[in-house]
Amino acid sequence: MKERQKAIIHLHLAVFLFGFTGILGKLILLPALVLVWWRALLSCIMMWPSFVKAGGIKSLSRAKIFTFLGIGGIVGIHWICFYGSIKLSNSSIAMICLAFIPVFTAFFESLIRKKPLNRLDVLTGLMTIPAMWLIVQHIDLNYRPGLLVGILAALFSALFASLNKKYILGASPMQISWIELFAVWLLLSLLLPVVYWSQPDWKFFPSGQDWFYLLLLSYFCTLVAYVLTLKSLHYLSAFSAMLAFNLEPVYGIILAIIVLNEHKEFNAYFYLGVFMLLSAVFVHPLLQKKLAGDTLNN
Repeated sequence: MKERQKAIIHLHLAVFLFGFTGILGKLILLPALVLVWWRALLSCIMMWPSFVKAGGIKSLSRAKIFTFLGIGGIVGIHWICFYGSIKLSNSSIAMICLAFIPVFTAFFESLIRKKPLNRLDVLTGLMTIPAMWLIVQHIDLNYRPGLLVGILAALFSALFASLNKKYILGASPMQISWIELFAVWLLLSLLLPVVYWSQPDWKFFPSGQDWFYLLLLSYFCTLVAYVLTLKSLHYLSAFSAMLAFNLEPVYGIILAIIVLNEHKEFNAYFYLGVFMLLSAVFVHPLLQKKLAGDTLNN
């Protein structure tokens, strides 16, 4: 099998594993902040040998370390919002909100790189408005806070992805990932004592079932998925990677239907809105590639 074909399989397997995060987030019976604390801690422990092999922090300047710690703090806020969205609504709602990541990324890329907004990016953003209106109108009122928090999760995901892209040459991917995961754990370690002061009844230690799901989340949906993504990106274009990652909400929703039977909580209009939203997300890179090709031909 050719390396490119292997890379495509690896990337889709990684995205499929990422799609499981919503399911596991729903199955783990811990508050969102506690869940993120355990996921970050276990992922740091599992990544430690690879982090040391990559050179640890010895080869990094203090400025770079603090930069990645800061980005890691944003990763932590994204995870809190993502799992908070699941707890406030359900897995399907949280996964749907991830479809906004490409739209938010376009705006952050423009802001961070200080370049004018692409008209196609703006058009895609406008196309998502009627889709989201349809979704909002046909979900339980109790789920709407989860939807808003999920959109915030997408926003923070786009922000940390754009910042990582800017500073990716500052260290190896493994160094960056471990430092950012450590920052997530550190942020939650500072927040949790304050939270438990006001919420002393919150569950902290996982049950036997929670341990099993947390290990799956930390190993397969974090470490393995991350390694597969890194391997695949050596052989695939940014366009191919974007198309694959756009499938994450699709995989997540399908898994939520199969595992959690969440389709019973929504009607046909809701899924029409989902279809419109995902269509806008998928059409964007195709049009972008076509326009780029037309520009080169001219």
